[in-house]
Formats: sequence, structure tokens, C-alpha cells
Amino acid sequence: MTTIASESAANAPTGRSTDRAAVALSLLCIVHCVALPLLAVGLPVLAVVSEMEWVHWVFAILAVLASGSVALTSASARTLGFLMPAGIGASLVVFGLVAEGFAIDEAIPTVIGGMLLAFAHWRRLAA
Repeated sequence: MTTIASESAANAPTGRSTDRAAVALSLLCIVHCVALPLLAVGLPVLAVVSEMEWVHWVFAILAVLASGSVALTSASARTLGFLMPAGIGASLVVFGLVAEGFAIDEAIPTVIGGMLLAFAHWRRLAA
């Protein structure tokens, strides 16, 4: 006879879809920071999009929420192999929101943070 707890544990989501979403969000942040300014040279309308401050906040919030969700809901994510790159990456993405106030180009911490977040989630998916 199985218990309710063991049945719910067996049916619990693995977090793979959230990991995939987190990788996609991280890569989207990187593309936004790196490619969009280059594309804006040829298409001036993209320059307007690349400078919208709310876009940065939305990307950062979604990336942090996706990573936090995986860490809170998946026991396999509660290892240093995931928490270190994801935690540092999320911190850098959030720092990117205020980096200009410290005379640092916001793209630098955001791209590094996005790469760390993508790596942490990709590594979990590959395991």
C-alpha cells in the first residue's frame, strides 16, 4: 500500500521545464545585452527597445524567479554545483540593474550572470 506522500513525490514535477525556461531566459538576456545594440545600428527601432528600462527589470525578475523556483522545489538543485553558479549568476543579473550607478556598464554583470545561470540550469538538465 502506498501512502499519499510517496504518491505525490512520485508524481512531483522534476523541474526540467523550469530549467529549460531558465536557460532560455538567460540566453535571451545575453542576446538582449550583446546582439540588440549591434542590430540597432541597422534598425533604429531596436535602439528604442534596447534602452527600455522595464525590459531589463522583467528579464531579471523572470530569471531570478525561475532559478529560485528550481532551487526551492527540486531537492536535486540544492547542491553546491547548482546553487553556486545560479546564486552568483542571479546576483550579477540583479546587480546589472544598478551597475550604471557604480560607473559599470550594465551589460558586463548581466552577460556574465546570464551565462552562469544558463550553465547551472544546463548542467542540471544534462545530469
